[in-house]
Amino acid sequence: MHFEEGRSPSRGQNRQPDPVHKVLFVFGLIAPMITFVVAVSGLTVYQKTVGLIAMIASYLMICAYLFQRARGNDRLQTTDDHDFADVPKAKEGDDPMLALEDASQFFGSSLRPADMFRLVSSRVNDIYPFAASALFVPDTESLVLHVSHAYGQSPETIEKFTGEKTAGLAGMAFLSGEVEIDPQLEIETALRDTADLVGFRSAVAIPLTHEGSVFGVFQMYLADQPSNNDEERALLETIGDRISPLFLSSRAFERTVSNALTDPLTELPNERALYMVLENQLAESQRFRDERPLSVLSVDIKGFDETNQQYGHSTGDRLLRFAGATIRSSLRKMDFLARSVNDEFAVVLPTATEKTAAEVIERIKAEFADTSFQLSDHEEVKLWLNFGWATFWKDGESAEQLLQSARLRKQQSKSEDPNNVLWFKKEYVN
Repeated sequence: MHFEEGRSPSRGQNRQPDPVHKVLFVFGLIAPMITFVVAVSGLTVYQKTVGLIAMIASYLMICAYLFQRARGNDRLQTTDDHDFADVPKAKEGDDPMLALEDASQFFGSSLRPADMFRLVSSRVNDIYPFAASALFVPDTESLVLHVSHAYGQSPETIEKFTGEKTAGLAGMAFLSGEVEIDPQLEIETALRDTADLVGFRSAVAIPLTHEGSVFGVFQMYLADQPSNNDEERALLETIGDRISPLFLSSRAFERTVSNALTDPLTELPNERALYMVLENQLAESQRFRDERPLSVLSVDIKGFDETNQQYGHSTGDRLLRFAGATIRSSLRKMDFLARSVNDEFAVVLPTATEKTAAEVIERIKAEFADTSFQLSDHEEVKLWLNFGWATFWKDGESAEQLLQSARLRKQQSKSEDPNNVLWFKKEYVN
């Protein structure tokens, strides 16, 4: 085991006697004498028993303390003996690579990509200082690399960076699968506006790989020029090996969370996501009752069951996707659309009064009146919807109450002769 200048020697060397060991040694010598004195004394049996139990308890506490200290020393010794001799050091002293080991151990699969990116960037910056960092990922529908996250200097500017997979430093690293260095920013300057690179003198791109395939590029923009020697490349390659699993696991975590909150058929948020968003909006409306109205809509498709039976479930699935996309195109940017159950959709309308909700309903109706659904190559139909609405606090103050009221109104709209039917809420029925 080597020791660089400034590193402390191994914990096994020049170790001083532990005072606690001395106490345990002395205790072991005098314990028999104390036991004898107590046994022949004139104390009652109860007092003798209590004294002996106290002595035993003291002995066990000292042993337990020593055991815990021994375990701690073993863990520290294991850390000291972890050999990174083949990894070039960014700083003298403690091995900074252990920071990435800790990140992998404690956060490996429990952080979202944005949080993981900030954590990794912070740790890498301790190892290999940079002015800014960016995570380039490929677009699944085009041959373009775009920045999903940025850290450090001018992150808003860097987040706008895009480029073809064959262009720029990130494109080179993505194609080659190797660390690429732009010591004079000549490659980046040819692709970016010079004003966007102010404060940077060079750049380094590290490919992120999994089972031999590149799934992204971690790029660093430096305030000075890199050494660009074999040791520095080895360090950068080691960093890539350490951070690739972290980014991969955070993507998997996000995918798992997304799947739990997404309806797989329509790719809209599901009912679980609906309640999460609605509860959040209700909290805001309860805080600012008079200034922040809130409405919800319950929507389903007229005659959906008959269409499903007549044309088959595959057509019914297409119809649901069509209805979800058409409803969403008619909503405001702040509105939230989710698929609830079967052919029912729910819409959360923040800051919407009952009047605003009515306007949104009319806009959705108009969109469906102008759009036809293609049943087959030679047949298309117009879809019609049933609507119900509810407004906080007029129709309820909880998510369940609002959705129940909206569904009740939707059922009323389905009545063949609503003028002759009197609807009552469930709580009023005996």
